Amino acid sequence: MTRLPRFYVYLLLSERGEIYTGFTGNLRQRFKQHNSLENTGWTRGRRWRLLGVRCFLDADSALLVERQLKRSRYDKRNWIKRLGRLRTLCERHGIQTRYLS
Repeated sequence: MTRLPRFYVYLLLSERGEIYTGFTGNLRQRFKQHNSLENTGWTRGRRWRLLGVRCFLDADSALLVERQLKRSRYDKRNWIKRLGRLRTLCERHGIQTRYLS
């Protein structure tokens, strides 16, 4: 039996309270890259925690959702609010973020 392709849109929470939105086909590998010392991108130098994930069967749909979340603060805040996980992570790890209000 063949596996269906999977693509992910994810939210990461940094120790500074920043939230990063990303897209990938391999979530585990990408998460390790974000937390790697060799990372040279925008997420370098921070400890990231996985805040939320959405799974898609095609890349176009995932990219569309990622783009929408990056463009619209309203959509991003709504997704974060529905997760209900942000407050728990912030309290557990002593993180302060503007997304809690």
